[in-house]
Amino acid sequence: MNGNVFCFSTPAPHHPLKAEQNAWRAHNQGRNNVANRFNREGIYISPSSRAFRDEGGKSFWVEIEIVDRYRIPSGSQAPYNITTTLLVPGNFQGETTIKQNQIFDRAGKFRIKLPTVGVRTRGTVLVEMVDKNGVYFSDEFSLTFHMDYYKLWKWLLLLPMLWMFGVLVILRPQEAMPLPSFSRNTDL
Repeated sequence: MNGNVFCFSTPAPHHPLKAEQNAWRAHNQGRNNVANRFNREGIYISPSSRAFRDEGGKSFWVEIEIVDRYRIPSGSQAPYNITTTLLVPGNFQGETTIKQNQIFDRAGKFRIKLPTVGVRTRGTVLVEMVDKNGVYFSDEFSLTFHMDYYKLWKWLLLLPMLWMFGVLVILRPQEAMPLPSFSRNTDL
């Protein structure tokens, strides 16, 4: 390669079911699915939920879409057993794996509510689907928890100081007055 960098592009729009098919980690999809997922069958996390972000509070929402476009006579592959897993690193004091299982009887868009962890850490959300035939599909994304709490501290320290500076500028004496002197020399 001699230090050359090549950049290739395609006019095809991005879609998570296309991207995961040729992911870096493996060419096949999960445990037992080497088939094409795009416009066929699969599960993916919506781009708005997949965006890297910092979560706070008690819980957050993940929007998923189950795709099932099998033709007749196969028809729908429902019911779909969805397992949503929140994986946090081993240095977290609580559970490192938080799982929720749900069964959906139709394809479409759904929102899943997941709890946040109470400490400052990173995590991965893994969404897995198994259809009626036992075929496995998955998608995942990463996010952080409570990483930006220091931004609030910055404003809590800065705003009172700016307010007091503004008060001192507005209420300063209008005529020139000598500064108070505490020396014993009064001959000045």
